[in-house]
Amino acid sequence: MKRKLYDSLVDLRLTVSKVLGFTQEIKHITPVTTAEKFGFVHELFHKPSEVLELVPKEEPIRPQVLAKSKIDLALPETRHFDIVDEGGSRKLAYSISGNTNAEKILLCLPGLLETKDSFSVLHSHFLRFEECKVVSVDFPGRGDSESIALSQNYTMSLYLSDIQSLIKMLLSNHPSSTQFTILGTSMGGVLAMYLTQSLGKRISEIILNDIALTVNWTALYSLYKSMKNEVGFKEVKQLAKDLRVDERAFADVQLPGHFDLSYKADVWGMNFHEAMEGYKGKVALIYGADSKVCTCERVRSAKAVIPRLITFEIENAGHPVPFTLQVCEFIQQQMKLK
Repeated sequence: MKRKLYDSLVDLRLTVSKVLGFTQEIKHITPVTTAEKFGFVHELFHKPSEVLELVPKEEPIRPQVLAKSKIDLALPETRHFDIVDEGGSRKLAYSISGNTNAEKILLCLPGLLETKDSFSVLHSHFLRFEECKVVSVDFPGRGDSESIALSQNYTMSLYLSDIQSLIKMLLSNHPSSTQFTILGTSMGGVLAMYLTQSLGKRISEIILNDIALTVNWTALYSLYKSMKNEVGFKEVKQLAKDLRVDERAFADVQLPGHFDLSYKADVWGMNFHEAMEGYKGKVALIYGADSKVCTCERVRSAKAVIPRLITFEIENAGHPVPFTLQVCEFIQQQMKLK
């Protein structure tokens, strides 16, 4: 009788193991240990007939779960790209994060005296999406990028040429179907517009941060005035150090020759409409409700020129718009990331 009870307990242990998905081989089992492990001691020794008559059930078919492939998502890493021009050789710095093999790329271009660090929130936000990578750039003389030669001047055409070379490198191993989005803050947005002239077929979308197709003279005057006010409180050297900007770059951006790209001027300001002519990709505009640069009037005039323009107004924001969660999610939606 004891032997029969022992054999039944072994059968019960095997049945329970199969139901629970266990596959371990069972060895040297004792009735008391087995029963206690699964909480069946009371029922086994008070209802032996039920145990002896227990018929092992057929092992259930468990669906095979395919393990999800793991993709290494890299934290922001600073890299350097070699630029060779009439001034010699220098290094352009950029940060890259996410899936470095992804076919969706977000390139972030900073404002006049900003660095790639202004996009740190975006780098963090987009780490959750396996299908994209984020790249942010330091223009020459800013952040981790080297300064230009003493014989050169900091100009918009110089930045444009650098970014064109960087984009060609980033897309060199990607098919033409790669989704390439450019996010430009202020001056970076202006450069994004001009990039569509030479690389329009490879650019899927541009997203402008508080910059439209026209910049009023009054807005430009306010920007330069604010820069001079900053200098009034700090020495140029200290301010340049704080901003991580070359002193010569700080001086050059205030010169009329800094903006040396073609544009149309009128009584209102600088117009960049021609830069967008012929571009067939998506265009989105994020602007601050309190912005003095990208006013509601500028937004309306931009929509008149680009009827397909997607706009997103941020309450209580000036120039440029900060990368809050709602702004990050808007950019995410534009890139169709879920």
